[in-house]
Amino acid sequence: MIRAKRFSDGMTTGLLPTEVWVDAETPTPEELALIQEHYPLNPLALADAQEIGHWSRFEEYPRHLFLVFRTLENPANPHSRTERVSYFYFPEVQVLLTYRNEPVHYLEEIWQSFRGGTGLRLWQRLLDQGVETFFAYTDALTDRVEELEERALDGADAPELPRRIFSARREVLRVRRLASQAREALLHLERLPLLGPEAYLFRDLTDRMGRVYEGLDAARDELSNVLEVHLSTQGNRLNRVVQTLTVISVLFLPMTLWAGIYGTNFEAFSEYQWPWGRLYFWGGLALIGGGLAWWMRRRGWW
Repeated sequence: MIRAKRFSDGMTTGLLPTEVWVDAETPTPEELALIQEHYPLNPLALADAQEIGHWSRFEEYPRHLFLVFRTLENPANPHSRTERVSYFYFPEVQVLLTYRNEPVHYLEEIWQSFRGGTGLRLWQRLLDQGVETFFAYTDALTDRVEELEERALDGADAPELPRRIFSARREVLRVRRLASQAREALLHLERLPLLGPEAYLFRDLTDRMGRVYEGLDAARDELSNVLEVHLSTQGNRLNRVVQTLTVISVLFLPMTLWAGIYGTNFEAFSEYQWPWGRLYFWGGLALIGGGLAWWMRRRGWW
């Protein structure tokens, strides 16, 4: 599919030599030949644009600028596919060609709302929407990390929580690589002298990608802290269990000794002949156990 809009009024038109936005989605060989007939695409750039899964990159060719910008399709679900748009910008004739191998949601929205403008401002608007997907992911990630922190402190989902933390870390590393490549490409773009007074538009995009990158680094460190909190919480829980078992053992150890002594049935024990011998035995057990329990309570052991 090939379609075009004029920069002057945003009206749909055919392929024009100047001041036009051309959008190509999975063009057929015939459509691609028509595009190359009107606009001299560098073969290396075209090969990169047609390659599935190419990372973000920028290159300056003799006749045009070339940028591959790869972003997130659904920031709330980073396991979903990524959106990739290749931009061919011809500064001499003011032509912006967007090439994609699959539908891109934000590009379609801008296409429907485009009512005219300049090529550089349109390009900046498209890239801004791509950058926004990273910001949306960072915001959603912050909420997820806070939820994991609460679960780690509460000790909830103890068996599954480490798995969720490691899954989130893998997601962050994957998105961090995407953001790093996108930021590097925008850095090369913003430094071009031909942008002139419009350079600040692209410089703002680079600054925003820098904040995204810092946010992803902070989230990665925070996830490591969440894992440490979870392990510490589980360790404290285990310590409390061991402490309880130790208190029970200490309580019964002297009582077991007392019962063992009077369980030997030695005839020399005069206590066997006492009228209150049973009371003496059971009272001794109660006194030993109660005294130890009171002492350990005073010490804060339970």
